[in-house]
Amino acid sequence: MKLFCVRHGHAEQLPNLAGERPLTQEGIEEVGKVAVYLKHRGVYVVHLMHSGKLRAQQSAEILVSSLAESQAIEVCPLLGSDHPIAPLIDLIQEWYDDTMLVGHMPFISQLVSSLILGREGYDILCFPPGTVACLERIENSRWILNWVIRPDLVPDQEN
Repeated sequence: MKLFCVRHGHAEQLPNLAGERPLTQEGIEEVGKVAVYLKHRGVYVVHLMHSGKLRAQQSAEILVSSLAESQAIEVCPLLGSDHPIAPLIDLIQEWYDDTMLVGHMPFISQLVSSLILGREGYDILCFPPGTVACLERIENSRWILNWVIRPDLVPDQEN
């Protein structure tokens, strides 16, 4: 099983009237660029989950258009930064289908670090907005890092 951990794209600094921070135009473009790049490399996910915050939801909607069926998208409250990591890790260990999680810093970095190292409290990856880290479960509950792609490393391409 592969687990794709994504930090949402660049978001507005100040909340809108609803108290949310939507993606900026730059955020929309960077997530779209990464989505197309991953699609051309054969990435496909069965489940695509986001935290429920607007910027993560918008990022997930862009990603799902290239990498999954539209019904694959769902809210996962455990991706919120106000939750401990352990319950989400327990849930992930029960999954068998390739899944993408769209979340926030520092939670997404701590999740990746916890899965790879097997313990909490470390940050081993930097996650600029729009970054995707691909982890793969190699046995039972052991995970390895396959690759990381940042929007600024994605080559320009034609759709």
